[in-house]
Amino acid sequence: MEEQSLSQLLAGRVEEIVRGSFTGVRERWWWERSLDGGLRVCQELDPERLSQELASRSGRPPEEVREAVREELGLEDMSPAVLTFEIPGTATPEEAERLLRERSSGPLGLAGGLYGRLLRRLG
Repeated sequence: MEEQSLSQLLAGRVEEIVRGSFTGVRERWWWERSLDGGLRVCQELDPERLSQELASRSGRPPEEVREAVREELGLEDMSPAVLTFEIPGTATPEEAERLLRERSSGPLGLAGGLYGRLLRRLG
């Protein structure tokens, strides 16, 4: 029997996959179905709070850190932003679970890579 893709699954089953695999993230997040039947995970990012955490951890001046965050995110101001990650409808449930676990391997969730890049930049 051919394995099902996300686009073939009902919303309840996709919700189980997401809730069971995207875990441990402390930031506000949600998921949506995409037009191709896949899914999109969205996570709120507060650049001001991120800047405060990075300044504290790196020992760099807060204004320097805010500027680095603005540049890295391409922001004009420090208003909250939304990070997104998409999994196509052609992905199998197992592929989706693996990708979701990778993106939620730490409390920063989708912002983990960004946090690491900024820490290295602020070195």
